[in-house]
Amino acid sequence: MALIDVTKSCLDSIRQISEHIEGAIVYLDAGCTESFQLMGAFPLFLDLGARAVCSSENMCALDAVADWNGSFESARKTVIMTSRLLSDAHRFILRCLSMHKGGHCCTIFTSISEVAHSTYPDSPLGPDAFHEYQSLLLQDYEELIENSDLKSGQLVDSNTKGNLTLEDEGWSRFTSNEDVPSLEASSAGKNQYGDSPRQGMVDLGQKPIVSVRHFPMILSPISPRVFVLPSEGSIAEACLSSEHEDSISAGLPSLSTGLPSDVDEVPPAATLTAHFLYHLAAKMDLKMEIFSLGDLSKTIGKILTDMSSLYDVGRRKRTVGLLLIDRTLDLLTPCCHGDSLVDRIFSALPRKERTSSSASIKCSQAQLKPGPSSLACASLEVQIPIGEVLTKEDFEIDDSGLSNSIEAFRCGWDSYNSASEMVDLISLSKKASDEKFFPAELLQGSLVSTETFKGTPYLEAILDRKTKDGAILVKKWLQETLRRENMTIDVKTRPGFALKLELKTMIKALTKSQSSLIRNRGIIQLASATLLALDESCSARWDAFISAEKILSVNAGDTSQSLAAQISDLINKSAFAGSDGKKSGKKELSQGLLSFQDALLLTITGYILAGENFPTSGSGGPFSWQEEHFLKEAILDAILENPSVARLKFLHGLTQELEANLNKTKSDVTKETSTDELNINDFDDDQWGKWGDEDEDEENDNKEQEYDDMQLKLELRDRVDNLFKYLHKLSSLKSKKGPLGLESNLSSDPNTNKGLLYKLLTKILGKFDVPGLEYHSSTVGRLFKSGFGRFGLGQAKPSLADQNLILVFVVGGINGVEVQEAQEALSESGRPDIELVLGGTTFLTPDDMLDLLLGESSYI
Repeated sequence: MALIDVTKSCLDSIRQISEHIEGAIVYLDAGCTESFQLMGAFPLFLDLGARAVCSSENMCALDAVADWNGSFESARKTVIMTSRLLSDAHRFILRCLSMHKGGHCCTIFTSISEVAHSTYPDSPLGPDAFHEYQSLLLQDYEELIENSDLKSGQLVDSNTKGNLTLEDEGWSRFTSNEDVPSLEASSAGKNQYGDSPRQGMVDLGQKPIVSVRHFPMILSPISPRVFVLPSEGSIAEACLSSEHEDSISAGLPSLSTGLPSDVDEVPPAATLTAHFLYHLAAKMDLKMEIFSLGDLSKTIGKILTDMSSLYDVGRRKRTVGLLLIDRTLDLLTPCCHGDSLVDRIFSALPRKERTSSSASIKCSQAQLKPGPSSLACASLEVQIPIGEVLTKEDFEIDDSGLSNSIEAFRCGWDSYNSASEMVDLISLSKKASDEKFFPAELLQGSLVSTETFKGTPYLEAILDRKTKDGAILVKKWLQETLRRENMTIDVKTRPGFALKLELKTMIKALTKSQSSLIRNRGIIQLASATLLALDESCSARWDAFISAEKILSVNAGDTSQSLAAQISDLINKSAFAGSDGKKSGKKELSQGLLSFQDALLLTITGYILAGENFPTSGSGGPFSWQEEHFLKEAILDAILENPSVARLKFLHGLTQELEANLNKTKSDVTKETSTDELNINDFDDDQWGKWGDEDEDEENDNKEQEYDDMQLKLELRDRVDNLFKYLHKLSSLKSKKGPLGLESNLSSDPNTNKGLLYKLLTKILGKFDVPGLEYHSSTVGRLFKSGFGRFGLGQAKPSLADQNLILVFVVGGINGVEVQEAQEALSESGRPDIELVLGGTTFLTPDDMLDLLLGESSYI
């Protein structure tokens, strides 16, 4: 039986729609672009005959003339692929139709199923969602054309119809959202200029032929067996919880109590996630046995169970055990800095910026609801600045004038913005030869899951390894590539180590020629990412985190006083580092020093550890009143020393006041210093004139300033009190997990530092009972239970360990350490016959966790 490969399944799904792609201009939104970038699908689109692959958010008139397949016929087909709800992508779809007029065929593929569209709370579409949207889209298209004709004041007839240019229907019409009819506003389908037919107007040609289809295989595979959801897709951006007592963030499930929830409303993400997993299994021809752990996971499991049918169960499909887990059952693992090369890469390197239009395409109904209407997940597209690895002297590719060629091409491609000006190739050549510019500055890489070396995907191999082992493996791949290219390097290598100098020398050797650079781009990109992640500027902060987390863990095993003292010390050191950096004029902190935001993340880690190790005291938290008082004072002083942290959600609205207070404090210190330096000559006759009324005014001003300072400190103290109430909620995770019995059943080894996923898989594969692990009966199971069970034909409850294929999906996100630990648990179980696939809502780094817990999406 073939092994499960998520990436291959996605590429096969694209091949299945080849008849639509052939000869078409393909438009991808940001979510699809990220997904297809990771799985390496862009060459496949060209192999299938796509004329061009373009961006939906950056659509322009040149898309229609960019033809990669050499055909001179005009484009009559467009394909729009979106990872969003149709209502969210509506304005881009409408723009595409207006740009490619004249009876062409437009096929829209959405990753959200028709049933999910109809059940989603904010969607205006009903049960027949796809057909309804086709009708509404064509109505909006006609109104948009009519609107543009009336605005221009021109009557379009058959003579002028052929003279319309693509620029006339491009970006200028969509400079604001008001120019695009919303899906809700046009649902009535009425002509906004009256019910009478257009007077004196001639149709701009045949209506476009529009069809809407479901394409579920839009996901972001980090490796063939590890995937997450696209960061700018509707599922990843949907809220996982609404604001109530047990919720901590819109991007995380509510704290699991094991009791029926008081909130009747199902989070939007639960419905979308359930439909995604159902259609993912159906597309891969799998039959699911569903298990869940956590309140939101149980809700998703119930939705999945209700979607099942006798037809799905009766078919001969391979069975997969689906295990759904709430992220809030283990917040400690993603908050900590583990020994994972992939986690270091995702944390150290810049990510692609989110499209600016993401926030503007949400339904107007969602904006009326309290709390965040959507999440802003970090992009999974890691940008690898290869130019930082190379220097101008090292980057002389065959002396072929690559600088001139690249820069001339870039400027020539953008020359349509100023059509009246001719491109001056002489000036371009001078610019390209300038000492500040060299080709390496143009080289940007990204991680791709399908780049292989002797059949082994790069990312899959390093996902299973720690930092040192992963770096050694990358070094081995570089050495094999150099041997294959018949290249030699003048550097001594040490077996068992991967020094940064060795990696850099081998990367430079492989980039000496254009052909070698193109052939080996996969390993060059990965090696450059590894080198930058291991650079001292990035690794020092990561290692400082590891050291601090180890100290917190040791103190958590001692007393609450020692743990509180350690947290307070970290906060004080971070405040000193931040103020020292400002005084010295440095833009960045010294290497190895943690910022105040880093100290807040360590404070969250400390409170979670305290909640697991110490009983709750009378103050409502794990620390005594006196211990918590010292922590509050340390945080207050740190905030006053670092006003830049006011961008955190619990400090919103205090930015200007905090900065003014800091500037006043500095000016007072300066005045005191200058006063001490005054000599007797400064006291001339004019100084005596300041006595009297002016002294009273100055005294009144000082009193007002003192009152303002007191108000600021009182407001700041209230904000800090709210922060600690939030920390109490995070520290109560153990008591919240009490009904599930996880703390007693999964902590048999007190010395282990493994995360929940490792402990859970160890217990399940060892066939131990896990209280709180709920099995969701299939249709046949319910039938036996309710009907044939009366006659003794009951069906035995299956075990997750009996499945040869297990899919673990963490609702809220996963990280690289958990992937390692899951594979470790599988290898220790002695079950080589089991295939394990890991999935999650998003890929989490510790910085992402800080944003979720204290950023815009938190419920602090």
